Amino acid sequence: MNLIKKVMTSILLAGSCLGMSANDPNFHIYICLGQSNMEGNASIEPIDRKDVPERFRMMAAVDFTDSGRKQGEWYTATPPLVRQNTGLTPMDYFGRTMVDNLPEEVRVGVVCVAIGGCKIEHLDKDFDASTLANEADWFKSFMLNYDNAPYQRLLQCARKAQEAGVIKGVLLHQGESNTGDQQWCVKVKKIYDDLLSDLGMESGSVPLLAGEVVTTEQGGVCGGMNTIINRLPKTLPTAHVVSAGNLPQKGDGLHFTAHGYRVLGCRYAVEMLATMGIMNPDVAYSEEIPYVPKPEPSEGDFVFALDSFNPNIWEKGTFNIETGEFKCGQYGFGGWEYTLPIDLSGYKYIVAELGEQDRDGVEFKVFDTASYWEIPYAYKFNGGTLLVGELAGMMKNLSSGIVPLNTSEIYRVGFWGYGNNPIHVKQVYATNENPYDSGIDAIASDVLMDEAVYDLSGRKVAESIESDTILSPGIYISGGKKMLVKPEI
Repeated sequence: MNLIKKVMTSILLAGSCLGMSANDPNFHIYICLGQSNMEGNASIEPIDRKDVPERFRMMAAVDFTDSGRKQGEWYTATPPLVRQNTGLTPMDYFGRTMVDNLPEEVRVGVVCVAIGGCKIEHLDKDFDASTLANEADWFKSFMLNYDNAPYQRLLQCARKAQEAGVIKGVLLHQGESNTGDQQWCVKVKKIYDDLLSDLGMESGSVPLLAGEVVTTEQGGVCGGMNTIINRLPKTLPTAHVVSAGNLPQKGDGLHFTAHGYRVLGCRYAVEMLATMGIMNPDVAYSEEIPYVPKPEPSEGDFVFALDSFNPNIWEKGTFNIETGEFKCGQYGFGGWEYTLPIDLSGYKYIVAELGEQDRDGVEFKVFDTASYWEIPYAYKFNGGTLLVGELAGMMKNLSSGIVPLNTSEIYRVGFWGYGNNPIHVKQVYATNENPYDSGIDAIASDVLMDEAVYDLSGRKVAESIESDTILSPGIYISGGKKMLVKPEI
């Protein structure tokens, strides 16, 4: 009898330690779905792969060919989390912030199905796959990852996740492809209700968190959708909206920067923790933008020469090549115009930099049409000075929907303004090098042997970790290593 007890105890302890072989009430699982911002559309940087907690897990909803992750299996949540070659998502820093604020015995897992460009209808239980016939090939390939049935794949993985833990909530980031859809809230509620019902869960038993899209103030082309997203709690009482206020976008008007995804993920976590009664949680990642590059063109880049800047493309203006000062006419536009279009498709990024902070509502515009009156790609500086835009991700917000910019036929590039204040043009060029890539790694290498304390923008904030300087909560670098300062409780 004692031998049997010992064997049974060993089995139970083994199951407890492995944690994936039996339902564990301390394994909190979150079902995640959406389109490209949930899928991950910013480059994963070295800092994002460092120190990922073992307590933060992800279930692969597809096979990952390079890393060997298999559909339906659990792994430490090192990005990418959605599919091979996807980017940073709100889930990354959601999970990290959650485990930082939950007891040591609690683990957090995410299960995600997200598809760039999808409408909310594509995520519905009753989606008809035959309607994909008229979709673009790239979208068909995305859907094929889930056998053209994303809801069924999500449900399949969620059911398997229930064998390991307990579903505690749903995270959603979607809306860009449904901009202006007054029925969006009803459609979201149906998906939520269907999921809970099919998972054998009580209706309204867990919260749903929906994130705002890139705001209009940050140059978001779908920012008006946030008005509809913010109505969701009226339709679905268990819903909470996560603000995207002040989060920078990567220049395409649709997707956040890596910094924006980190902050958004932390905000999702703060909102979820609040539903659990945990207020004022520890948030390790600061909302302060950590790094602003000083871009310079290099050999092989396509430089838009200032000596060929035309200040009169629309309305009469003036341009001082020595100072870069462009005075446009009322609602004027100046820059570079081509009778035969130029091809920028061989470049990854376009950099547009102002010499001084925008004070004239300046927009940087790129036209893929000969007519000035066709809608171009447009980026609002909103008081800033720098755009680093991914050319392949630049979109135009037409009345018929969002369409990609044809970067192989560019007729016009330049700056639009109200004409009230001068615009100081510093440089514009196309390149294959991302100026942000030097970011945090460059900072860390610069201070590798330095015991002084630096913030993530590279600014020295203390002579050493032993100094009397009081540091604000956040992440710092000293001696080439990250250190975390948590808020006082």
